[in-house]
Amino acid sequence: MSIKTACLFAASLFMIGTACAEDTLTVSLADPAWNGKKVPATQVCKKFGGEQAASPALSVEGIPADADALLLSFNDESYAPMDKGGHGMLRLALNKSATAQVPAVTGETDTLPTGVSVVNKHRGTGWSGTGGAYLPPCSGGRGNTYSIDVSAVKTSADGSSAVLAKGKIVMGKF
Repeated sequence: MSIKTACLFAASLFMIGTACAEDTLTVSLADPAWNGKKVPATQVCKKFGGEQAASPALSVEGIPADADALLLSFNDESYAPMDKGGHGMLRLALNKSATAQVPAVTGETDTLPTGVSVVNKHRGTGWSGTGGAYLPPCSGGRGNTYSIDVSAVKTSADGSSAVLAKGKIVMGKF
């Protein structure tokens, strides 16, 4: 049962109105080099040979109509200091569409595609030796799991954001 179906079921069963505040986004890898199982050898940090590494391009569906941005948190789920956005958190401005194409973001640089901005730079400068918005997988081939959390948000006049929907995709292991 999907989260959305479960929320609707709970709402009707308990007569509590909206049981869940968030819908689920459908996130998929748009670059065939990324299969969600193994990080491509060329897409790792410079320390381990990834000279032109970039994040995978993504397709996102199910974006609520009033969302004005996607937040992307790049994670190493196997290493707590680099989980929950440790590999960078980026924002993609939206144009009121139910779908979005998230462009690949070059690693270990502050140069970003049009419409993409930095929320938090990656936290691995001591490990990678470089700064930048996004740090590609950098575990040295230890089998760590890398993922991206995607949130559709609506930004208020005061700059705060309300999460309207969430999704997640596994990039693969390295």
